[in-house]
Amino acid sequence: MESLYELIQQIDQAKTVNELNVYHRELAYRLRNVIERDEIASLSHALSDVHDTLVKKAVMLAEGETIQAAVGTPPEKWCWYVMGSMGRGEPTVWTDQDNGILFECPPEQEEECYAFIRHLAKVGTSFLHDIGYPYCTGNVMATNRRWSQSVRAWEQQMAMYIDHHFPDDIRFLLIAMDMRPIYGASELVQDCKKSLVGQMSRHPLLLKRMGEHVIFPRVPLGWFGNFHIERWGRYSGCLHLKHSGYVQLVNSLKFLSCVGNISAMTTWERLEHIRDQSLLPASLAQKVHEAFLTCVYFRLKYSLESADRDYVPLHVLDPHERALLKKAMKVAQMLQRTVMRQVRGWRDE
Repeated sequence: MESLYELIQQIDQAKTVNELNVYHRELAYRLRNVIERDEIASLSHALSDVHDTLVKKAVMLAEGETIQAAVGTPPEKWCWYVMGSMGRGEPTVWTDQDNGILFECPPEQEEECYAFIRHLAKVGTSFLHDIGYPYCTGNVMATNRRWSQSVRAWEQQMAMYIDHHFPDDIRFLLIAMDMRPIYGASELVQDCKKSLVGQMSRHPLLLKRMGEHVIFPRVPLGWFGNFHIERWGRYSGCLHLKHSGYVQLVNSLKFLSCVGNISAMTTWERLEHIRDQSLLPASLAQKVHEAFLTCVYFRLKYSLESADRDYVPLHVLDPHERALLKKAMKVAQMLQRTVMRQVRGWRDE
């Protein structure tokens, strides 16, 4: 862990994108010998801090280039934020980009500010790609205007998603729940996220639709506890680690966070507040905590050992690892069923 914080100090002194790329690769090297399941919570926090420092430095460089290019007008306030696993505080080493920008300026300056933000987004995402963060295949990035807007436009868009709650609306809301500020006026993101979760918590029908949404995908375990592995194609014989308990736990906890009006930034914090509000039985909350640690451990460990990141051949897991993962997957099933029972009795109103 100490070596990761030494790396942060080195990243702080970097002046070029090439240096940041070297430090990102160094991060992968340093992690290889320190991944232990019992230390995964503190390791994940330290890893998240390293990623935050890399991204922040890249955005600072992009900001300097955008100002030098004299494109548009810099907003009075703006903030670069991250989403996805980085937003939730549980990134792997080679995590994809999930990011956006919120800004605030007088209405008459908005178009000029958008010009600045668009250029900043283009340069920033390009720098991050050069450092080693792949572009998001779903285009959840600052270059997509859906995720880079004025606060006023963003609030209008989120209100539309809340009112309509079509499947894609719910998906976008779940994505937005992971917003976490990285660089700039952090209060823009913090305030918008708090307001968003508060609004969602006051819409029973939306919560019902969210609950129905998060019970998928099903955990890939059969009736007798056998793993459902990929049967065809290049990943035949593999487990998809992201879908093997991890995403089911994450999305179920997001749902419970909305029920409890919890605007915490990370999954770790969400679970803590959910436990404090007794939104889950204490025994189940403890099992979820342990299962989540296991899922984060497996994703991080095998993201270093496999070029395919989320896919791991079942045969490489030893008997102890199989038993550990299966236990976590059963807890994820239990949590999904808890959500299912909760929303099943809610009426469509």
